[in-house]
Amino acid sequence: MDITLPQLEINFKQLAVSFIERSERGVAIFIVRDDTDKTFSYKEYLDQEELDVDKALYTDDNFANMSDIVYFGVSKLVVVRIDIAGLMTDALSIIGNKLKTGWVSTVGEISDYNALVTWEKARLLEGKTYKVLCYNVADPDCEGVHNYTNPSVTFKDDRGKVAGVNYIPSLLAILCVCNVTRGVTYYVCKNLVEVEAVPDVKASLNNGELILINDFDKVRVGTGINSLVTIDKTKGKFDDMKYIEIMEATDMIKDDIREIYKNDYVGNKNNLDNQMIFISAVNTYFGDLAETEILDNKYDNIGYVSVTKQRKAWEEINPEAKLWDDTKVKNMSFKRSTFLGADIKVLGSMMNLDFDILMA
Repeated sequence: MDITLPQLEINFKQLAVSFIERSERGVAIFIVRDDTDKTFSYKEYLDQEELDVDKALYTDDNFANMSDIVYFGVSKLVVVRIDIAGLMTDALSIIGNKLKTGWVSTVGEISDYNALVTWEKARLLEGKTYKVLCYNVADPDCEGVHNYTNPSVTFKDDRGKVAGVNYIPSLLAILCVCNVTRGVTYYVCKNLVEVEAVPDVKASLNNGELILINDFDKVRVGTGINSLVTIDKTKGKFDDMKYIEIMEATDMIKDDIREIYKNDYVGNKNNLDNQMIFISAVNTYFGDLAETEILDNKYDNIGYVSVTKQRKAWEEINPEAKLWDDTKVKNMSFKRSTFLGADIKVLGSMMNLDFDILMA
């Protein structure tokens, strides 16, 4: 029998190898209000051919919006249908029950987008990694909310110039297909002729707005940011968290570690030896991600037992734990809880150029 790596490390290695591929073909979750056919609330499509089969189930506008999404090559389009008079919370409940993660949006009213913001903030508190795309909401200030604000766009097809909200489906797809190595910054919006620029680009970017810009004969996504504005390190809000590609990478890493932990680790006895086996596998995973330039290979990128959190847990039932040294805390696993952490550096893609040329 061949000698192999422990199963944990094998599974992590497989995830690391497929990391970039998985990142560039995200799931687009699109909520539609449509009374054309009320016999369903959930559909999945892989391409335009599959979507065409169900054309009669939707209004022309909804079908055109969904066609815009599959045009950009998302891995999967998930359509969540509610009645025209239905509640956005009903659609979001379906998403939460059926899908672990994905990019969520709709072409709707400001009340719909406010509901998306509220839902996303609640999911982040649960540790979930959904992301939502909204249109022109007021001060969402959240790393999981992306606030697109251009007043209008002009399509290359016969739709011509339309309100900016109508580019939500295409932008949702673009955000899905851009990966952790390329990023969405300066991505070409290939189905547009031009865009109506925001009045003040700098002000919009600093307000956490995701904007499109005209670049001679092309329309491009500006800087790939989410709506996070308030930086508070005491609450775990860092400047790098404003960038979509950074959050995509960190969220995928969280999902990968959580999935392996749930499938291959839960049920093992909670002692330091088993914790270190898991940490060793995680560190191997980090090393593989550093080799593919997802993480910085000049940085340590290590997982560890969180002594601070484990000590705090013990202090709640045994005040003497406050006096324990770090080694004792580390060895004293706490009931059925595993307190682990990691210190990693995700690589961002190149954006700014400062290039001086000296002439003799």
